[in-house]
Amino acid sequence: VGSRTSRFFFSHTPGGNMSKEVRGVPFQQDMQQTLMSEEEDEMGLEDDVDANLLCPDALSTILSSICFPSWLCALRMFEQNERAAVLVWGKYVGSINEPGIHVVNPCGVELRKITTVRKTLDIRECGVTDTDGNPIYISGNIAYRIFSAKKAMVETQRPDEYTADQAPMVLRKVAARFHYDELRGDAPSALLSEELQKAVGSAGVQVLKFQLTDLKYDPQIASSMLARQQAVAQVDAKRKLVHGAADTAASTVQRLKQLGHSFSPENEQRLIHDLLLKNLDPDYKSSAVIMAPGR
Repeated sequence: VGSRTSRFFFSHTPGGNMSKEVRGVPFQQDMQQTLMSEEEDEMGLEDDVDANLLCPDALSTILSSICFPSWLCALRMFEQNERAAVLVWGKYVGSINEPGIHVVNPCGVELRKITTVRKTLDIRECGVTDTDGNPIYISGNIAYRIFSAKKAMVETQRPDEYTADQAPMVLRKVAARFHYDELRGDAPSALLSEELQKAVGSAGVQVLKFQLTDLKYDPQIASSMLARQQAVAQVDAKRKLVHGAADTAASTVQRLKQLGHSFSPENEQRLIHDLLLKNLDPDYKSSAVIMAPGR
């Protein structure tokens, strides 16, 4: 016995007779369900089978036949983004995966509904340590949806809370693989989504996005880390300045030689010395004479 309630409409045939066509759902709804099913097929998570709602069990069939008036309460309405796990006398027998009106045997059948709409979860100031061992606080946002009524309502207790519990643990695990500055980039997001999907996929949850929204050092070390960053920046700047001065001095000497000038080893070293001082020492006296004779 089919578990879905069909919708009917009539159309004219060329001969003028009325022909009856059966449509399960409107075209747009059917396309949306098809796209959603394709996503689940790609993930390998299509475990929910359609349940037999009219005769799910011999005992339910017999009792509902004896208590025939109970069928007056057998109609159940499901919205577009609703699904349900069907349990008969406590045993899972299938799911309701399509929206619309369904006729459900009134004896011994329990429906556990879920919604498949997209949801968001905020993680605020989760304490983690980066790969250098620095204590930092990270905030993030997760976009997800529940796709399996069986996994979410039969195999898991409160899937939303389960996701909220797993997310901080995944965040700590992934943050420990990156340096502080790397966490500000886009690289951690893909890894966060992948790791969280592994953790919550068995609960019927599909992770759509996991992005970091805020990042800061622990207040106890924030000032010292800021001073450290400034020192590192100054060292990098000086290193670039020294490299630039050395390149300038070397290219100057090489150009002079190409123009026909010749230098003794002592004079060449003195010239390079004076050129480096002019580029590196802002207090170097402008009156100094390059290649002044040695004392």
